[in-house]
Amino acid sequence: MSKEGKGKVIQLSERARTRYVTIPADVAGDDRFPFETGEEVTVRIEEDKHRVVVEKVE
Repeated sequence: MSKEGKGKVIQLSERARTRYVTIPADVAGDDRFPFETGEEVTVRIEEDKHRVVVEKVE
């Protein structure tokens, strides 16, 4: 399996403000993938490093 792959940011409509990030099957299917379907996560922007971090809600 893989711990890296190319996903995509999608928007369901022009009026929608919510965005979704797709996770490639090779990454989501890896036994090291840390999330379950439906699990709540925290999403934060690390502006200085130009990235978005997704973490499990503790």
